[in-house]
Amino acid sequence: MSCLLKIRAMRDDMSLIERKLADFILDNTHLLRDYSSQQLADAIGVSQSSVVKFSQKLGYRGYPDLKFAVNEAVVSASSQQRSAASRPSQERSIESSFSELRDATYAVLQGVADLNEDEKLQQALRLLVAAETIQVVGFGKSAIVARDFVLRLMQMGKVTLSSTDPALQIQMATTLSEGNVLVAISDGGQNSDILKVVRQAKNKGAKVISLTRYGNNPTSILADIALFALGGDTHVRTDSLLMQLGMQHLCHVLYVQMCQTLKVDALLEESMNSHHLLDTK
Repeated sequence: MSCLLKIRAMRDDMSLIERKLADFILDNTHLLRDYSSQQLADAIGVSQSSVVKFSQKLGYRGYPDLKFAVNEAVVSASSQQRSAASRPSQERSIESSFSELRDATYAVLQGVADLNEDEKLQQALRLLVAAETIQVVGFGKSAIVARDFVLRLMQMGKVTLSSTDPALQIQMATTLSEGNVLVAISDGGQNSDILKVVRQAKNKGAKVISLTRYGNNPTSILADIALFALGGDTHVRTDSLLMQLGMQHLCHVLYVQMCQTLKVDALLEESMNSHHLLDTK
């Protein structure tokens, strides 16, 4: 995942000093190449150790690695801009959309791997594999991801509950118990209906796996296991698209791992054959 993308994704969960560093770096990416850690600290009015800790929080060994990653991101962005500028305007509308969306998608999918610790993914996998019943909830834009995951779970022979009706989802959650799992998919993690379903499921003893945009939010805080995706683009045209792709990618990874653990190839083949019957009508 791009260093700058990571900084933007993590910014809301940073301390005041960390946000100052993040904002300065995002606003002055081209200047960072010539800044030492002490110069950066002086420019913002923080200690040099704060710069080092900030770098480590982002997953780098120290400031030199962070600076290198920022410079790499700047060079990559400049190269893409030059490439786009070299094309005639009529070509850019289609050609650049393919390349730009491809590159953004790759960054978002890599971001899903970077944001979610392997241990959390393993815990989620164990819960889903062992679950007697899995309820999947997602409304609005997140409903697309939820419906796709429901289909994957059903193909594996999992007993799966889902509905586009919030009242019915809450009612379904009352039937859950220990050994059951609720998967709550919510872009912002603040949907009031999803929060009602999550609370109902937890009251019944079910485990909750959340999948939301990166950062602390009401849904991720309530969940037993919080998984994350990110849009990685503030543009209104593409942010929701990239968020959906990131969420689906994580669900697909869990699906593939569940198939491998449960050894359900025969069931999957039968499911595919049933779809072929529908296509022939």
